Amino acid sequence: MTNLPTILLTNDDGVDAPGLRVLARHLRSLGRVVVVAPARERSAVSHALTLHDPLRLHSLAEDVFALDGTPADCILVAMNRILPGRPQLVVSGINDGSNLGDDVMYSGTVAAAREGSFYEVPAIAFSLQSGDVMDYKCCAGPALDICRRCLERPPRPGTFLNVNFPAGALNGLRVTRLSRKTARSTVHEKQDPRGRKYYWIGLDRSVWDDAEGTDYWAVNHGWISLTPLHRDQTSYDHLEGMQSDYGT
Repeated sequence: MTNLPTILLTNDDGVDAPGLRVLARHLRSLGRVVVVAPARERSAVSHALTLHDPLRLHSLAEDVFALDGTPADCILVAMNRILPGRPQLVVSGINDGSNLGDDVMYSGTVAAAREGSFYEVPAIAFSLQSGDVMDYKCCAGPALDICRRCLERPPRPGTFLNVNFPAGALNGLRVTRLSRKTARSTVHEKQDPRGRKYYWIGLDRSVWDDAEGTDYWAVNHGWISLTPLHRDQTSYDHLEGMQSDYGT
């Protein structure tokens, strides 16, 4: 095992999530898998770090740890306190529900892969579109192949991969761009038993850009969507214009 790669695995659904367990079993055919995942579900926490409370790490089994923090916390603690050196690959998922388009900004699953890219380690986020049956085993084979290819030919530094599986039969894989949406999330105003107002964010009723070539289109037409993302969010197309408008 000493010559095999080390793979750091996390998620945002929690250490007991079925998608993580399935992926861990399959990834062990590639090398040593070290699981450091949130102790409970931490969906939609984006790239939050826990800065004002101590973090507790719990060893559950050999190379399996639960951390009472966010997915980004898990990568940070693993890199600095658990692993003796950098892993060869960071993997996040398989998430319960897709992470497409603009929603990658909210996703703890994607944030964990982004955190891995900060260390210049190849990183992949995997998600499965919600359906009547969440068949993670069906996704494991293609996920394993993507991980193997990523180990053999790592993306350029700073680049990480966002992969979404469709619910149902798989047609194959498409390399895609992020979709966009018109945000129409609902916010419900209620009253508690003492007459105080509270608010609950409701279902997302957004209208998506479903043009062919987007991740949203691919997943909704039975394709695995693979979108390369980058940690650098600078809008280079606008640098020169902004310099003349705002610079000195």
